[in-house]
Amino acid sequence: MFGYISTIESELKVREAASYRSWYCGLCKCMKRNYGFFSPLFLQYDCAFLALLFSGELGEAVDAKRCHCLHRCHDPRRKYRLETPALRFAAAVNVLLAYYKCLDDWRDERDVVKGVGALLLKGAVRRAGRDYPALQARTEQFYRDQMTMERDDGRLDAAADPTGKYLESLADMLPFPEAEKVPLKWLLYNLGRWIYLMDAWDDREKDQKKGAFNPYLQAGTPKEDAAFGLYASLEEAHKAFDLLSPSRDRGLMENVLTLGCPERTRRVLDKSDKEVGHESL
Repeated sequence: MFGYISTIESELKVREAASYRSWYCGLCKCMKRNYGFFSPLFLQYDCAFLALLFSGELGEAVDAKRCHCLHRCHDPRRKYRLETPALRFAAAVNVLLAYYKCLDDWRDERDVVKGVGALLLKGAVRRAGRDYPALQARTEQFYRDQMTMERDDGRLDAAADPTGKYLESLADMLPFPEAEKVPLKWLLYNLGRWIYLMDAWDDREKDQKKGAFNPYLQAGTPKEDAAFGLYASLEEAHKAFDLLSPSRDRGLMENVLTLGCPERTRRVLDKSDKEVGHESL
């Protein structure tokens, strides 16, 4: 995961903004409690959204407590969500994805920072693997599938497929209602595609300098085509969400899917225009 899923906080109601912050802080607390002191360094908003979505779909009873961490001591109203099965699962997803991403970057680029990150997460990964062995196996397989697809195929749609299928597979690892599983899987699949394509478009300049694989560079994709693919994935994700009936925070999730993610897409696409303009001077 890459941290692209976010809200437009100015468009949230006060209670929705407080709820969103409480899920993020709850994920931080849950990671630290279960997977060690260093694990919150790798916390991602993407996984906070997964915790929010999964908890709502499971209809969990959720409570919150005052957050006393030093990072938020200036805000006496800040709360965090107490641990639930969905939150614990999202914490494990976050830890495992962060570890295998760091390990992959270390192997490919000998990135020292990522190598240190992988070392810091080794203990957390062992604990996450004991808690969710099927999740660990699936996450490891996902990174192998991604490398194979990029090496042997490299087409844009094919390269985005493993990330979509990985997120889709998470719907089989928690006891969601059967009636919700089909739209939930389609939502997760398209969010996964969008995340991969966003990261690939965002990294084109860096990948070109390093000579690293990038499906957009390989295909020579123009911005207009990239934008069409990104917004199409978000549109499919939103259509799937409309078929779901989460028990809470629907307005908050609507904000993420209809405002936050499209705005993040626009910013990434606009950034590429500035980079091109800079290079032409």
